[in-house]
Amino acid sequence: MPPPNVCARINHQVTSDPALARPFFDFAEHVRSRSYVMQNYIFDDFESSVLLDQGVESLLPETFQPACEAPLYTFEIGGAGDKGEGMFALRDMPAGSLILVEHPIIVAPYLVGLSVSLAEVYAKLLGRLPHRMRDEVLKLYSGDSHTLEEIIRCNALGIQLEVPDVPHPELTTHRAVFLHTSRCNHSCGPNARWEWDTTTFSLYLFTVRPIVKGEEITIQYIPSTYPRHERHASLQDQYGFTCCCSYCALPSQDAILHSDTTRVALGQFWKTLPPFEEWCLDQTLPDDRLVKLHLDALRMMKQEGLQVLDSERHVDAIAMCYGALADPDMFRAWTERVRDAKAMADPAQAQALVFAKWLSNPTSFPAWGWRKTFCGRQKDLSVL
Repeated sequence: MPPPNVCARINHQVTSDPALARPFFDFAEHVRSRSYVMQNYIFDDFESSVLLDQGVESLLPETFQPACEAPLYTFEIGGAGDKGEGMFALRDMPAGSLILVEHPIIVAPYLVGLSVSLAEVYAKLLGRLPHRMRDEVLKLYSGDSHTLEEIIRCNALGIQLEVPDVPHPELTTHRAVFLHTSRCNHSCGPNARWEWDTTTFSLYLFTVRPIVKGEEITIQYIPSTYPRHERHASLQDQYGFTCCCSYCALPSQDAILHSDTTRVALGQFWKTLPPFEEWCLDQTLPDDRLVKLHLDALRMMKQEGLQVLDSERHVDAIAMCYGALADPDMFRAWTERVRDAKAMADPAQAQALVFAKWLSNPTSFPAWGWRKTFCGRQKDLSVL
């Protein structure tokens, strides 16, 4: 078992990290409860070397679904100055474009509860890969000589895997290394975001705003709604660098304070927003209250380069508000934006018929006129 001081340090690390969602974590019990499986997953001409808790592995699909076809000639890997290498766009891409689809080359638990060292665990995972793939992993750090443990820690992304409902379950967060996406450098105003899909065991990388040919493609390593000093401390602690992106290199303390205040407000936006149903009923709230709040959020997101926070959700909410206000022109205008964004993410346009119906006949929208009809009444709109 790990020494008490090690357990205490790891317990503090896990319980104080809201992203891990384990406020009562006990590392000693975590270690006692673990039983691992190490194996390779084969995908056509690609292999993933994986270490998983047996309970987690049992919840994965017996056969992974085929990933959607990746687009061609969207990016290249090249020099990014002091940052080493990075990913760069080979062509112009509008917001919502799919950049790449890829399987992880290495997957391991966020915390490995074994008596052997992490260096040994990662060496075994690396050793299960073909020689050419091992070399690609080792090239992921292009600076001075680093250990394999450091290479994986600095290049891994945190994917989520389902865990069984048992005492002291595995953490849902797992470290996953990707040959291409792990080359993306961090920005506090990233122009791309990634999504993990367990059913295909794949990562999908999308643009969050238009990217021009030759522009570097960036992602966020940590939540970018933290104040600047917290972002810098977290990046230095986890990845060993200080961010110098344009959203950090601000000209004055006043500019830094304004940016920090804006980012914190965006991080708290959905927690402080009046619920849609409450706005529909509450006559003390102005008709344009929610619309103004969402428009202000979109403005702040553009100012801070934080379209990664899901601007589509705000656009969708504005369309709903105009539907509840029974404003056909504004409802159509914003619903068209929602439709176009969803069509970009889902070329099959599974919802195309629904949007066509709403656009041709706005009164068919389920919440049409709610604000006008129910304002001032005590009624549960959730059942309508």
